Amino acid sequence: MQLKYYISAIVAALILIACTTDIDIKLDGVKPALVVDGCVTTDTVAHTVYLKKTSDYFSNKAAAVVSGAKVTLNDGIATVTLTEDPSVKGAYKTPSDYYGVVGRTYTLTITDVDVDGDGTTETYTATSQIARRPLLEKISVEKSHIFSEDMWAVKIWMQEPATEKNYYMGRLYRNNVCVSDSIQEWGVTNDEFFSGTYLNGTTYMYFSSEKKDEILQSGDLITLEMSGITEDYKDFVDEASTEFWGRNPLFGGQPSNIRTNVKLVSPSGTSTTPHGYFAAYSTIRSSTVYKE
Repeated sequence: MQLKYYISAIVAALILIACTTDIDIKLDGVKPALVVDGCVTTDTVAHTVYLKKTSDYFSNKAAAVVSGAKVTLNDGIATVTLTEDPSVKGAYKTPSDYYGVVGRTYTLTITDVDVDGDGTTETYTATSQIARRPLLEKISVEKSHIFSEDMWAVKIWMQEPATEKNYYMGRLYRNNVCVSDSIQEWGVTNDEFFSGTYLNGTTYMYFSSEKKDEILQSGDLITLEMSGITEDYKDFVDEASTEFWGRNPLFGGQPSNIRTNVKLVSPSGTSTTPHGYFAAYSTIRSSTVYKE
């Protein structure tokens, strides 16, 4: 038995030593591909679509923008041309009085760009439909203590429709400043467990004391922005969040590229696949003043 334990100890020591070996990974460069980040909502504002290029994995430079493109948006009835912001290259904006309509399908078209630098211009499209606006009535904020951490639960009152499958996205604001300012902090869900029910003070999202800008004070104006989104966009947000937080090495699935709804229309046969997402969704907001 002692010999068995001795051999096991040697094997364990060799494994630990082997784990300290440095591996120098060298990746070949690839042609740049288009990255789209933009949306149109039911808000009446200048909606923005950002166009950038991918870069090599180990690049420490900011992603290059795509300037000088022709970008249009069609809702099945009319087409508008987006104008590139002269102060923010690669940012293309609709007119300031533009708004999306529930039920309409929006098609973004991008032309006159040569992203991969092969001398041939490309055309890209992306399509998304605006889902039903959430029937959010009101919110409240309640402080709690969870796992030795101060948390503030944002509770909602809302009738959830039973006639269709619905998908929701939430973002939190404190004193008119968005604190859910990155995609991994957005609250996305479906109605699988509450379809057709009335949500009577159900917790939807949290403020956390781990972030300084989320520590609430009495008198703060709290706003929940809730959006009706498509299933595909929910899956995109989930996949992007998973890649940010990392996969469980034991129970996680095989790694794969995050989905995109951006398609290369022409020319055919190119090896550069576009990335990113163009989303269309409805939005409603409810606010309350937090009191200790």
